[in-house]
Amino acid sequence: RSADQRQTLDDMKTGAIAGVALMYVVLVWVFSSWSTPLIVMSIIPFALIGALLGHWLMGLNLTVLSLFGLFGLSGIVVNNAIILVSFYQAERRKGLAVNEALSEAVVQRVRAVILTSLTTIGGLLPLMFETSLQAQFLIPMAASITFGLALATFLVLLVIPVLLSLLEQFHERRAARAQRRLTN
Repeated sequence: RSADQRQTLDDMKTGAIAGVALMYVVLVWVFSSWSTPLIVMSIIPFALIGALLGHWLMGLNLTVLSLFGLFGLSGIVVNNAIILVSFYQAERRKGLAVNEALSEAVVQRVRAVILTSLTTIGGLLPLMFETSLQAQFLIPMAASITFGLALATFLVLLVIPVLLSLLEQFHERRAARAQRRLTN
């Protein structure tokens, strides 16, 4: 049984690495950028922290199904970040300055981000508090998704704009250095 569990965890590790790599490749294709997908995916560790806090608050042990919940959670929180980053990029294409575009993106997309998260959380709450024996093994998975999504939803509206601002500052400094080299 221990050997089977080790094999399952090894397979899950391989799957997680492949999943994150595939997610990155798809985001590179969608955003036509190497750095923007890293910002979008930066919300994943915060979601994982939320999931671990949820397990601790509910007194649950991490199980294999908890880990499956973490995989699903990663995709959900990345979707929220995509909503925000896509809107920000559209605002930049309209000619807005970085800070204005970030403010507009957060203000305009806060409702969409919160509603998509609340509907998912609302759908999982009955499962989290189900007392039947049949549902007990699914509760850790629901806790992973619910608590991870709750924390990541709040943080996506704070962390992603900060990281986008830092990325824009980096690009501006790099362009200024390249311009100075050309003029010298």
